[in-house]
Amino acid sequence: MTLIYEIIIFLLVLTAIISIHELGHFLLAKKAHILVHEFSIGMGPHIIKKKKGDTYYALRVIPLGGYVSMSGENGDFAYIKKGSKIGINLNEIGLVKEITLDRTISNTSFTGEVLDFDLFGENLKPLFIEMKLEDGTIQRFQVERTARYLYNYKKEIQITPHESSFASKTIWQRFLVLFFGPLMNFIMAFVIFFLIGIIQGKPLNDNKIAESFNSDLLAGDVILSIDGIETKDSKDIQNALLQIADEEVELKILRNNNEVTVSTYVTIVLQNFGLASSKQDEHVGKVIIGGIGQKAKAAGLNLGDEIISINGTLVHSWGDVLNIARNYNDLSIKITARRDNEEFEVEFEVFSNSTIEAIGERPVIVQLGFNTGYAFDLGYTFIYPFQAFGDSVTQMISTLGLLFNPRSGIGIGDLSGPVGIFSIVSSASRSGLGIGFWSLVAFLSVNIGLMNLLPIPALDGGRILFLGYEAITKKKVPAKVEMWVNNISFILLLALMLFVTSNDIIRLFK
Repeated sequence: MTLIYEIIIFLLVLTAIISIHELGHFLLAKKAHILVHEFSIGMGPHIIKKKKGDTYYALRVIPLGGYVSMSGENGDFAYIKKGSKIGINLNEIGLVKEITLDRTISNTSFTGEVLDFDLFGENLKPLFIEMKLEDGTIQRFQVERTARYLYNYKKEIQITPHESSFASKTIWQRFLVLFFGPLMNFIMAFVIFFLIGIIQGKPLNDNKIAESFNSDLLAGDVILSIDGIETKDSKDIQNALLQIADEEVELKILRNNNEVTVSTYVTIVLQNFGLASSKQDEHVGKVIIGGIGQKAKAAGLNLGDEIISINGTLVHSWGDVLNIARNYNDLSIKITARRDNEEFEVEFEVFSNSTIEAIGERPVIVQLGFNTGYAFDLGYTFIYPFQAFGDSVTQMISTLGLLFNPRSGIGIGDLSGPVGIFSIVSSASRSGLGIGFWSLVAFLSVNIGLMNLLPIPALDGGRILFLGYEAITKKKVPAKVEMWVNNISFILLLALMLFVTSNDIIRLFK
């Protein structure tokens, strides 16, 4: 049941983010009077499908994203061509109201071969189809501007006259239609960050414990010093933790108005190595792995393994490991470990400290297992969304830049596709749908918005690039050229997605 729950949460998150994106395109398309054939939430067969005005609104059975289908967004191409065998139905005044593409549909007014046609009607020219009918006569029929193609008895789509086509709109209108998809992702993230600021409040810059996850420390304890370093507030506590040299620390605290000394063990998280210490009592005094990342796990390390040496240097405590990790900038590491009284050696790629710092994170994190609490602050409520959004954008851009830096240790193989995102979302959901989970949703929304703005054909950013070319040269990119470039780029993106997803699956089962 847990897996089913996690899959449902993942699908709902992904569908919400993508549907919000598509809603941005939809709203601006409607405002620009572009014909929208369908706005759909989900994929696959529809559960509900209703038509309002010229647009179908659908809820589909597979909750995996969504889409908006605009007329002329991929070029103004008719679904018929000269030589096509079609049927037509006329309205009460003799205009074509339906063009039948499925020849098994027998209830048509006329059938025959297309000799000539214009279903685009630029500058409001009349639409027409000229046909050679089955009796050999040639006849020209005027076409309604709201006529429909019939694929079969259940599927239909409205034709695309010039005035209702995406391609007929001004550069500014087309830009807004394309840009509002990513913009809606940004707005979604901003709203979530705003709500987090209200619900969670501002972190208190205090040295009094509000909530403790460390059995040696109690809520209400006041941290006076850590290993002799005076701590008057949470900033002092963080600075002291940056300076500790061992996993065991000595704290002076004020408890029930009495000053006492407490020894406790910190948790050491090495984000550069993908390793973390263990706080279990039986592991004290040993370098036992209590947390492990994908690269270390793929190399053969497991939770509970004891680290003996790093790059040939013996380590006797997590303090020794900590001192190595703080100044580590190599892109690989060799670890000798012990499992079931047998020693073995592994070597794997790691992230350099400069890489971790480039995305706004610390290579090494030391945790005491408590927080100093939060309080509502009106000013912070309005500042935090901008701060969190800016951090998300910066991290995303920095990560993209690191992909092209051979010294970063980050490559295409480190990217995550749907399976990787599922793993991240499911991990967050296991702790409940709280602040951490919604922060991740907001971060993913920012990521999808930014990814779509990359100047890659087939993405919104690539199509905006074509608009920039048109604005500068005063010439449109030929519709067929744009279509071919978009299709080729889509195939390449799909190949990349398959590669990334296969890596995700391999990592998931290792």
